[in-house]
Amino acid sequence: MKKSNFEKTLKIVLLTGIVSVTFTQCKKNKDETPTVSSTVGVTTASYSSPNDFFTKNGVQLQTYTINGTTGGTFTSPQGTVVTIPANAFVTGGAAPITGNVKIEFKDIYKMSDMLLSNMSTQTATGPLKSAGEFFIKAIVNDTAVLLANGKKIQVEQPFNGQAKDSAMRPFVLKVDALAGAKGNPAWANNQMDGLTPSITSYVYSLYQFGNPARSGTWCNSDNSNYFSGYLQTSLTIHPTDSTIAPFSNIFLVFTGVNSMVHVYQGYGSFNFPYLYAPVGLQCTVVTLTINNNKVYSSFTPITISANKTVNVSVTETTTEAFKTKLNTLNL
Repeated sequence: MKKSNFEKTLKIVLLTGIVSVTFTQCKKNKDETPTVSSTVGVTTASYSSPNDFFTKNGVQLQTYTINGTTGGTFTSPQGTVVTIPANAFVTGGAAPITGNVKIEFKDIYKMSDMLLSNMSTQTATGPLKSAGEFFIKAIVNDTAVLLANGKKIQVEQPFNGQAKDSAMRPFVLKVDALAGAKGNPAWANNQMDGLTPSITSYVYSLYQFGNPARSGTWCNSDNSNYFSGYLQTSLTIHPTDSTIAPFSNIFLVFTGVNSMVHVYQGYGSFNFPYLYAPVGLQCTVVTLTINNNKVYSSFTPITISANKTVNVSVTETTTEAFKTKLNTLNL
């Protein structure tokens, strides 16, 4: 049997630029591949930590190459169209970039992918309705470069079957005081960028990379007003097994709206409090635990009510079974 050729280089000539594309998710390094054992016909992946799980199961980076002088356009496998203008990049010293530029990019739309990538849709004070997230980073000679003044990268995010929402606004990811307690990541409205709905997509205009540029830039198209019509309450998630609680990640996956939040463990407690839960909405409490290299999980549907406490108890599962159950929560 002939082996498939995974070393093909895709060359796309679009507009005035030439873009070559390499899909890194099709080729993983050995250290990115979970060790696999088989017991009674069930394949089980082994993970050293929750972060190890997210790294191996989240949406993977794609790598594109464009010419810095001419710019160019590429389309992701999920249909996101990214257009980079001519002479878009400069060094930290403001020198123009004229050669090839490597673009790292990933896009996330489904709630299952948000959870598997540990990329929730929340501000420091509550959840967001998301039309899609994306990550972008530009690199020359292993060094991140900047966007030139007055240049913008245009990212067209398809509606993916959702109704157009004129209340969508541009957000960027912050990991600082804006993120709230413990410095957990949260989205903040970005006044510098623009977002305009078209007939088929949201057109995100990115004018500036995040600081530091070497960390890349996360952007999100969100409706921050969607949840404002609901009273907020404190929702407490209580793992019944306190010995496993420190290894748990807990998420709220909302029903009927593209929103997923990460609930963090309370300081000095085995409980997981969320202070901004919208009263009256339905969601599923998803618990993911990695303990002794094994995957444990639970899915608990609830309707949020005032000062509600939810007990959760996890059972051992496989990666495949967890993903299958998680996919049923997508819109």
